[in-house]
Amino acid sequence: MTFGFEHFFIFLQISIICLFLSQCGFLLKKIIFLEYDNKNFEENGLFGFIFIGLISLAVNFFYPLNLIVNNTIFIIIFFVSFMLNFFDQNKIKLIKKIFCVSFFCYILFIYSNVNTPDALLYHLPYSKIINEEKIVIGLVNVHFRFGHISIFQYISSFFNNSLFKENGVLIPIGLLTSYFFIYSYKLFKSDFKIDSMRLKSYLIFLILIFSLYSFNRYSGYGNDAQVHIYYFLAFFYLLDFFIKERTLLNFQKLSIIFLFTFLIKPFYLITLIIPIGIFFLIKKDFIIFRSKFFIFSSLFAFLWLLKSFLITGCLIYPIQNTCFKSTIWFDKNIEKVSTEGEAWAKAWPQNLNKDLNQIEFNKNFNWVSIWSQTHFLIITEKLLPVIIFIILNFLFFYFTRCLKKNYQNNYDRLFSLFYITNLLFVIVWFLKFPTYRFGISLIYTFIILSSYFIFIKYIDLIMIKKYYNFFIFFIMIFTSLIFVKNINRVFNDNAKTIAPSMYDPLDNGKFLKVINSDDVFTYYNKESACGYSAAPCSNMKVNLKKEILHGYSIYYIY
Repeated sequence: MTFGFEHFFIFLQISIICLFLSQCGFLLKKIIFLEYDNKNFEENGLFGFIFIGLISLAVNFFYPLNLIVNNTIFIIIFFVSFMLNFFDQNKIKLIKKIFCVSFFCYILFIYSNVNTPDALLYHLPYSKIINEEKIVIGLVNVHFRFGHISIFQYISSFFNNSLFKENGVLIPIGLLTSYFFIYSYKLFKSDFKIDSMRLKSYLIFLILIFSLYSFNRYSGYGNDAQVHIYYFLAFFYLLDFFIKERTLLNFQKLSIIFLFTFLIKPFYLITLIIPIGIFFLIKKDFIIFRSKFFIFSSLFAFLWLLKSFLITGCLIYPIQNTCFKSTIWFDKNIEKVSTEGEAWAKAWPQNLNKDLNQIEFNKNFNWVSIWSQTHFLIITEKLLPVIIFIILNFLFFYFTRCLKKNYQNNYDRLFSLFYITNLLFVIVWFLKFPTYRFGISLIYTFIILSSYFIFIKYIDLIMIKKYYNFFIFFIMIFTSLIFVKNINRVFNDNAKTIAPSMYDPLDNGKFLKVINSDDVFTYYNKESACGYSAAPCSNMKVNLKKEILHGYSIYYIY
């Protein structure tokens, strides 16, 4: 395959997945929402991940997501969307939309690397298992990190089919970011033209700038960028709910998005407080329990909790209060996993006080001094440009006389409620997992909401209309920097393959086949991570037993 054709083929793969995800989002909206359209391409794409997540999760209870299964589902969804008039729109505009999203993803994707070490340790190994086996009971006993899996591993696994091959596993994460950037930009432009929506537009502008700053490197995404993107997306719908109108559609959108953030990263379970709180505040207006939306959301949550129970013995791993310890496959090391995960997030590796074990280290703020010398410095370094940008915004509005002492809006109470709630999330993050990558969206949202009360609510929304081109210029500058940065990476990193490598460079395909009693085996190599090489694979050697019950594999430790 020639160099030019390889690039064209990668771009074509990205474009087809891009189109397909938008089709999936269109189908999801048509199924569960009272209002829907086929023209909001980028929003459809963002919701498409949710639809494929449910389909992939549900199917894996009965079948592996192998080539036959993935091919069949892909073809069925394509033709169903065709029959339901997804393509009943301007074809030229559709092609332009596909090209824009795909090109953005292409620039991020080519000659990049996967997120290390997490992708090679457990993201890709789990995807490999999904591609080869239906749900494996007790899989957490092969590697404890399989208990921390994201719904995105299921989504990624679905795209390994005859058309995309292995590359399909890696493309969706890059597409998600591209969808979000372009969707945010379009929202900013459309809302800025409406006087009553200009506040929302400006807040979206800030989110977009911060997102371009934070998510400009494919290899840094892991399972973290996804949850932050969807948290920001929920924030957009929350703004619509506050500023525009309290519609059932907006409530449904932000609710399903908050649920999805939990499925991406279990820590974000706390964010479900927001839709639950909204429902109880205005429940008289929303009769949802018999709706398709409620059935879909309940089914998705139920299947995820069931998956977690079958894999780990817990509904939400590693929260011990949700565990069924009598199950044979229950992870008996769960207390150690929970303690160790929290300790590492609090900078345990940098702890020089050997008198403290991890349990004591986590208690009574014993970790703060070490954390302040390590993680806090990283957080400060990351947030300093954000704070400077906010200050520059304030100075700009001040000297252009776009700030006024008297303001007229009715949003203070609603913004205050969300501000307090988001502050609660930040506090929980700080007390449990105070690592920057876990809390990006929570911290940024807190900064933006703090800025709202300091100066944003005083902005003359009519007066700033004339600075529209200035905002566009800023967005273009940041976008250009992403392109320049990634093009520079392409020429300087000396990557050997166009698509990111799914294999550990130390592996060379020579994984050891570890035979346990009763002929149970896993793949193991202490010198490298598993990547997408073999299944089931772990970089941890454990003594396993295996049973087969009604065609389902059960792993447990003896």
